[in-house]
Amino acid sequence: MAQAQPPQGILPGQLAPPGQTDPLANLRDIHIPGAIDPWPPAIGWWLIAAAALIAISYGIYLVFKWWKSNQYRREGIRALKYLLDNHVSEKQYLGDYSDLLKRIALSAYARESVANLTGEAWVSFLDRSTGTQEFSMGEGQILIQGNYELNPSVDVDKLHLLGLYWIKKHRKLATMNHQTAPSAHALSGGFAS
Repeated sequence: MAQAQPPQGILPGQLAPPGQTDPLANLRDIHIPGAIDPWPPAIGWWLIAAAALIAISYGIYLVFKWWKSNQYRREGIRALKYLLDNHVSEKQYLGDYSDLLKRIALSAYARESVANLTGEAWVSFLDRSTGTQEFSMGEGQILIQGNYELNPSVDVDKLHLLGLYWIKKHRKLATMNHQTAPSAHALSGGFAS
């Protein structure tokens, strides 16, 4: 097969002189593709949007579930503040305080493991559920016998701080770490504000 030769007198790469046909004249110009239409998006974008929507919905569900599961704590803190602001005597405060902690414990734990606890078993439970010894060895000792005394000596402010600490920090007994017990200083400094 013979190669096509350029017309006489024209070197390769030169244009043909006028009157001769230009072999490049029939070529079309380069066409740039049009802009990509943003709508509808490709299937990948739909999948990303669906995954994001599911993730956001699940996150909102988890936050709501956490918020709802801690509602008893918020109500307990309000009730404890009400007790502090409206108690008439130390004996009345002590009785109401103990009842409030018991009601909160019944909201968080199985009834059969909490309802019958009194005295040392009760304060031991309170200590175990927060990993402290402040109820059995500290300010909370008054809960053991204080309700049976005629005029118990109660430091209402310290007991209030201890109650706040317990309401905020108690956790399920199955997941407790008994080795981490905050000091009395940490208890009094943590809720002063």
